[in-house]
Amino acid sequence: MEIDKHSLVPIYEQVMDYIKKKIEKGEWKKGDKISTEKDLMELFDVSRGTIKKAISLLVEEKVLTQKQGKGTFVIDENISFPFAEGLISFSESMKSQGIDFETELINLEKKKADEKIAELLKINIGDDYLFIERTRTVHDEVVMFIQNNINIQLAPNIDTADYAHESLFNIVEKYSKHKVAYSETSFAAVPSTKVISDLLHIEENSPLLYQEQLVHLDDDSIIELGRVWLKSNKFYVGSILQRS
Repeated sequence: MEIDKHSLVPIYEQVMDYIKKKIEKGEWKKGDKISTEKDLMELFDVSRGTIKKAISLLVEEKVLTQKQGKGTFVIDENISFPFAEGLISFSESMKSQGIDFETELINLEKKKADEKIAELLKINIGDDYLFIERTRTVHDEVVMFIQNNINIQLAPNIDTADYAHESLFNIVEKYSKHKVAYSETSFAAVPSTKVISDLLHIEENSPLLYQEQLVHLDDDSIIELGRVWLKSNKFYVGSILQRS
């Protein structure tokens, strides 16, 4: 494709239009890696600055995404989490949207409850609880980091479950012999710490969506304190609100 350098349309916009048309025609599909900056420079005979500007604007428009050390990719559709439309786990939500994902179990250990954990889980200071850390990957990209703090007094032997392949809520109901009833949930925008940045392969202080929830069983006991950090460019929280 030739760039019309005499056109009133800025060169970087012509490059953006070319990239968008390649995506619209299906030549570059969601998740595909696009041509390198060098290849695009040679194709259009333009400067690196022009290509960088075009790509940067398409990243802002959420058409493209850049992965450090890997290149530029056509962005996948954002993953919806249907808050206020029924209590479901993230794995259940992703499965319902037809999204393939992998879960990696990073850590699973019994810990002694400090004052804060004891207060939230309604257990005594020093009581054992189960601490789990996991990540979830979609299309080779780590998109979330999860910490679960589980009241093992309510679910004997729950530490033996397969947390890499089973839904947390299914595990909880299986081992507690109770149904998950409701959760107290809050969301916040937070910057990523160094530890979480390393796990999600992003720069430190990148914006994240943070979710914290206390999960109650059908007898009103608290079974789990969950904390989740999600890439803000991959997830959005949606709900249906009716006017009374």
